[in-house]
Amino acid sequence: MEMKFRAVPREVYDVMGLNENFNYLWNPDPVSSLIGLGSSFVLEFFEFYGERIGDYYDAYIQDPKLKDERFAVFVGQERRHAAAHRKLNNFITKSVTPPVREEFHPRVYAFMHEAYKGFAEPIIAGIERDKANGKTQDSFWFKEAVQSIAIFESEVCMTGFAFFENLFDNGRFDLVTNMSGNLGVLYLLGYHYAEEMEHCCVSIEAFETVYNEKLWTKERIDQHINQMDFLANQIVKTTQKVAGMLKQTVTTEKIINSVAFQARALAAKKYITEGFTARESEVLQKREYFVGRWDSEWAPRLLEIIKEKIDENDLASINSVV
Repeated sequence: MEMKFRAVPREVYDVMGLNENFNYLWNPDPVSSLIGLGSSFVLEFFEFYGERIGDYYDAYIQDPKLKDERFAVFVGQERRHAAAHRKLNNFITKSVTPPVREEFHPRVYAFMHEAYKGFAEPIIAGIERDKANGKTQDSFWFKEAVQSIAIFESEVCMTGFAFFENLFDNGRFDLVTNMSGNLGVLYLLGYHYAEEMEHCCVSIEAFETVYNEKLWTKERIDQHINQMDFLANQIVKTTQKVAGMLKQTVTTEKIINSVAFQARALAAKKYITEGFTARESEVLQKREYFVGRWDSEWAPRLLEIIKEKIDENDLASINSVV
């Protein structure tokens, strides 16, 4: 699939209502709404991590037979995703300590510090130690990093499938947009998941080309798909933190049994089998279908609805003054 850079229109943030009137119910299901907002922080965290790993990839992989020129475009999309989530995430966390710059990550929220110390820091510090010892492509930690990005991208692709199947496809678009309490958040996540589906095969192919081994083995499927892995656990934790900041409460059980969480898990178990590349016929067809409909139909229609909503709000404000 051809990758391209999309922009999040200004109106998306205008309608998001990042003020005292913020409505977190972008999804008709309250728990799924909180999961989406919690995921926003996890996505931002991983996008910055991926950007850092992309710099190593660009420096370390010089053999044209091994280097995938699409990787730079993939990282560019990820960089823009992190920026797109920043306004929303800054608003949600306005009452807590702002994110801090760590040695290997530019924006770490206090409730993401465990993820930084237990995941990102050890891997990047390991790459730097290996680099000091003259290791680049053959670094154990660099391989771990590229592998972790490929696994993350595979799983987020499945989230994209679940997102569009449950909220936009099969006639659900009109129903969901009518019921959504925050069309801006709905658009932001749609934009993000469309691009994730568009580029999810790149990191898988980059790993398999450089290391001449399959990413998705039985062992990794057992570790990441058949049980709660680091990503899934982190989403649960951030969802609960976000719920608290929004003066809501949600249990781990409710998160795990929610429509959003279960739909992603079911998609992953169905499609991520041994040797998964995201280019299997059915998977590729779904990726092309959802991205195509987002670009040609859903994104333009949603933006039109957003603009109409803004006009309605402006008129209401004028009338209230008069």
